[in-house]
Amino acid sequence: MHRRLFLLLLSLSLTYAKLLYLDAEKVEKEENNFIAEGNVNLSFGKFFLKTRRINYIKNQEKLIAEGEVFLTDKKEVFLHAKRVVYHLKTKVVELYRVEGKVKDGFFKSDFLRLKGNLYIFRNFCASKCEDYQAELCAKKFIYNSTQGEGTAHNALLKVENVPIFYTPYYSFLTKRKSGFLSPLIGIDSYGGFLYRQPYFWAIDPYSDLTVTADYRSVGMKGIGLHFRKYFSPNFYLESLNEYYYDSSEFSLWWEGRDYYRKNRFLLYGWGYKGKLQFGWDLPSDLDYYYDIFFFDKGKRYKSFAKSYVNYSVEDHQFILNLSGKYFYNLSTGDRSADLLILPDVYFYLKPIRLGKEFSLDLTSELTNFYQYNKNLFRWRIETNFKWRHIFGKTPLTFYFKPYYVYYSSGRYGNKRQVTGFDLKLKSLLYDYDLVRASHWKVFSSFEWVYEFSPFEEKKTPNYDYFDRFSKKNMVNLRNLNILYYKGIAVGEIIFEQPYNFYNGYNFPTDGEWVNGKILPLKVYYKFKTPSQDLYLSGKFYYDYQLSKVVYNSNSFSWKAVNTLLTEVKLKFSHFLSKDHLGKRQSEGISYGLSARMGKLYTEMENYYDFFLSKNVRTSLNLSYRKRCWSLGLKYERNYDRDSGKYEWRAMLVFSVFSNPFNFLLTGGRQ
Repeated sequence: MHRRLFLLLLSLSLTYAKLLYLDAEKVEKEENNFIAEGNVNLSFGKFFLKTRRINYIKNQEKLIAEGEVFLTDKKEVFLHAKRVVYHLKTKVVELYRVEGKVKDGFFKSDFLRLKGNLYIFRNFCASKCEDYQAELCAKKFIYNSTQGEGTAHNALLKVENVPIFYTPYYSFLTKRKSGFLSPLIGIDSYGGFLYRQPYFWAIDPYSDLTVTADYRSVGMKGIGLHFRKYFSPNFYLESLNEYYYDSSEFSLWWEGRDYYRKNRFLLYGWGYKGKLQFGWDLPSDLDYYYDIFFFDKGKRYKSFAKSYVNYSVEDHQFILNLSGKYFYNLSTGDRSADLLILPDVYFYLKPIRLGKEFSLDLTSELTNFYQYNKNLFRWRIETNFKWRHIFGKTPLTFYFKPYYVYYSSGRYGNKRQVTGFDLKLKSLLYDYDLVRASHWKVFSSFEWVYEFSPFEEKKTPNYDYFDRFSKKNMVNLRNLNILYYKGIAVGEIIFEQPYNFYNGYNFPTDGEWVNGKILPLKVYYKFKTPSQDLYLSGKFYYDYQLSKVVYNSNSFSWKAVNTLLTEVKLKFSHFLSKDHLGKRQSEGISYGLSARMGKLYTEMENYYDFFLSKNVRTSLNLSYRKRCWSLGLKYERNYDRDSGKYEWRAMLVFSVFSNPFNFLLTGGRQ
């Protein structure tokens, strides 16, 4: 029978009584020792301990748990130890031959001492994997949970028990505190060896600065300053300023370029103050992002840099937005391709109910475009009336939108005005299950949309979709069908057939105005098996006048093998686009294979452009992957349309704890 023992009855102070509770099958007293045995459960502070035997030494104020000891806080800490010693007076816990899990990590240590927020380890190893396939070991490791700072002495990184990297001293931070951050190390095909070392400075609770030193062996050295600060709850500023000295003029880096810059820089930032938002992005040259951001493909292949200022006001009745934008074109050195929009004033009056079935909203915008050393001023206003009524069970919605657009530009004949209106009606004809069987069901819906705009075609500028006017007297029939098998959607097909009562329409691929009343048929589809091993999707446009499919996009994937140890997946896609004359604009195919056998992975993908008659993108990855580390060989080959050359590289990629290290084997341009 269990006996519950309060240590207060064993002549302990009231302080200890509040902290300790003991439950055991048997309790004995031997002079200054109290021994509890048999399914012993002990709680102290936030921890709970379970073992076979506990010895309390009264004159030393010490508890000793021996045997198989389990210690936990029932949240983040789950430990097993051979021996645990708890010093009641100092509240210090010592664990011998301990291992277990803390949060999402695993560790083992010959000795662990816990005193407040300080953890001291001897002969320590930690890993993200329970089997320690990759681990970081140290002779001594000290961790301060309050400061979030850890220090390892004689640290050694091991993969499958093979030493990979050693350092006599290593420090890291898990909380916001000044110190060195993890470096980035790699090799670029043109930049050679790359090493980036950031230092984080926690200036105060509301601001910080990261200083990054960057070294490239080819001949570029730089420094970056990344500053962030909250001046108040509604005032924030962030900026990134970088400077590089580049002496690699005659290297592969600058090959094929018609300019060279020795001093390169980036001024970037963004922020807000109340309703005001702002940002700036100014690189010194159009290749800055490509050359500098080796590890970040999202930035490396940026097509434009945007600077802006924006002020917006919104309440329950309207939205007012004032802005200015500058788009720096990074695809060309011709600055006439840049675009400045200043100012842009946008006003939207939210829907106002004019009765049970009527509503009204209004949009107005004033925009000034600057490009090619000229400007274009545009002002547009649109009013939208909406009426919705249900006839029996059939809803009918009516939209009437009169608009006025004014242009003023020396480039387009000084002044031009466009006035017109759009009218739209839409209604659902049916919406129900066409087929219903034991396993199969086909749901179908059919609606029609009628649009009318009497606007005659005029030569107008074309900066965005608001400048695209077309004469319409058109009805569009739309049919949606969904196929279900045992309650799972396995197929969907949509038909759209527009008909323009006027003789003419904008061709769907190149936008040219062509004659004809029956617009191209549009079909969208996707099918999959219930297990999703087979998937097919695509869309196509069929033009009746050309009697051709003028747009076609299809993708197919098949998981040919799918077992616990082996997986093989094939994928294929095709794309074709033709202009209003039936001539091919673009066409390409991509195909790939991905396979897994145990821990071995392979991925292959290729894209062939029929218009260029070239493979424009090829990639091949071979890797061995485990949860905590991976080793792979990566090959990439891309066609640069601007230079007419291929860029290629083969890399060895080694990753530990999700941190990749890239090592170039070979690479260059062809």
